[in-house]
Amino acid sequence: MDNEQSFPPQIEEKLRLLPEMPGVYLMKGEEEEVLYVGKSKCLKDRVRSYFQKTRPASPRIRKMTERVRNIETLVTRSELDALILENTLIKKYRPRFNVLFRDDKTYPYLCFSWSETYPRLTVTRRVRPGGDLYFGPYANPGALRETLRSIAKLFPLATCTLDLGKTIERPCIEYQIHRCLGPCAGLVSPDEYRKMAEGVRLFLEGKNRDLEDHLHAEMARLARGLEFEKAAQVHRQLESIQTILERQTVEFSIRHPVDAVALVCDGPWVQIQLLSIRNGRISGRRETHIRNPDGAEPEELLLAFLEQHYSPETVVLPQEIFLSHALSPDALMSLEWMTEKKGERVSVLHPKRGERKIVLELAIDNARESLRERVKSQEDRQKTLEELRELLSLPATPRSIGCVDISNTGDAYPVASLVVFVEGVPEKSLYRRFRIRYGKGQDDFRMLAEVLKRQFDDHPLPDLLLIDGGRPQLRASLEALRTMGKSPFPHQVMGLAKERTRTGHLERIVAEEFPEPLLLPPHRAATLLLLRIRDEAHRFAITYHRKVREEALTQSRLLEIPGIGPSREKQLVQAFGSIAALKAAKPDEIVRRCSLPATLAGKILEFLNGTLPDEGRTP
Repeated sequence: MDNEQSFPPQIEEKLRLLPEMPGVYLMKGEEEEVLYVGKSKCLKDRVRSYFQKTRPASPRIRKMTERVRNIETLVTRSELDALILENTLIKKYRPRFNVLFRDDKTYPYLCFSWSETYPRLTVTRRVRPGGDLYFGPYANPGALRETLRSIAKLFPLATCTLDLGKTIERPCIEYQIHRCLGPCAGLVSPDEYRKMAEGVRLFLEGKNRDLEDHLHAEMARLARGLEFEKAAQVHRQLESIQTILERQTVEFSIRHPVDAVALVCDGPWVQIQLLSIRNGRISGRRETHIRNPDGAEPEELLLAFLEQHYSPETVVLPQEIFLSHALSPDALMSLEWMTEKKGERVSVLHPKRGERKIVLELAIDNARESLRERVKSQEDRQKTLEELRELLSLPATPRSIGCVDISNTGDAYPVASLVVFVEGVPEKSLYRRFRIRYGKGQDDFRMLAEVLKRQFDDHPLPDLLLIDGGRPQLRASLEALRTMGKSPFPHQVMGLAKERTRTGHLERIVAEEFPEPLLLPPHRAATLLLLRIRDEAHRFAITYHRKVREEALTQSRLLEIPGIGPSREKQLVQAFGSIAALKAAKPDEIVRRCSLPATLAGKILEFLNGTLPDEGRTP
């Protein structure tokens, strides 16, 4: 280890004993906190490379190695197994020095329940392993709605939530208007339905020529069988599909599946844009925006993105991946797991000419535009926060702003919410909701004190904490915080309330340091931000209050019916979702969906509609 730097003895010993096998390594700090998780085909070579004098390292890597006090390794059977384990550990520990890619939001997918006898389409934000097919993600909700509308017009898929393994007497109106083949009533065979579903699959996969061939063959088969009316329907279907496809103007001659991944930077900000090209057309995209304060190199960022995007079992790899930056031979070797996962060659390229270059430039242009918009939005938010600092005479620009709101009906089902905005945008991982625990009685001051103690006894206050209310609520909140040993600095906790005027309402801020309430100037960016935070806290609290109230009312009412215990009560709630939906149901629908006796279904409706005699109810 002549070329290696001088590190603590325990690190020297670890480096000497590293295995020459694939696996995962964890770099740990002084307090055994995980600083970095990585994977390698050869742990000995990879880990030792971090500590060599002759190997140039980025400032981020140097900063990490200076803090390393322990190294743990986990050996795996292959590099692909190491990749899966690495992703699991990164999600578990969220290490400081790993590049973590998180979408700004979870984009929706279309789930095609291909594993079912009668496949249906649903919108979901979670991709689960199994036999179902997933299409997306759809960054543009309008594109998702347009896709669903097109499919509804072209293919009569079932869209209901009925159990299609059972048969009902009469299909719904969707069958009458030719938007469903009626599998619920046994009006279509599984084979015939599957043929129609095959067309949907080809449409969603972008295999438009295959779809046209499929429909031409189906039309010819029906014509040979003298089913001319059905053949005419398929012909109209084919014409509609061709009309829709003509609207797509961006088309390439590349017919095999490819992805183009572009990375652009602006100071500490990094934008990655992935465009998916299927059958020559753009079929989807993914945008990822991160902060890169430690100056990680583009190659390192791209490798981290590729591993985190393509490693899940449910993600299907394309045949080619175009990158905006050329990778070193070592980096390309580290991506061999893609070929192993796909079962055929996956080419990772940095194209410099031809149509591949055109596809990549399209991704780069989109990434640049998205980053420009994001940086401008970030600058606007910073200006708003600076304006807020001046308006409220804050000692510093508030990076985090929280707001507490109480929601209750009289003294029934009291709940509270806490929302937090970081850098002017909602940080939903910090949202909290509370069911008030103290005894009966409507006492907003006691409710506030309970919420503040439960949240901030073990957590720091945000830079600015807003209380939805005036000076009494503010006084009660400050008293509760000081009783806990918290000493908010001046202007850290304020009340936000409405003040009536002759012309309407004005928002006002109250603070312990303000002798008089501060009227907020309307239409100012800082005022609008405060109102948005307050309204979000109110929305979050109201939504939770309705849920708690509905759960309580549903449970208390249904359990009064003779023959309904906790298990059946839960079954009814899951099947119908609300008392109103249950009241509107027919007795045979309750029997079918919950497998209850017909007499009990009748009792349930009699009770909910007020016709069950009092002596029939449990005391």
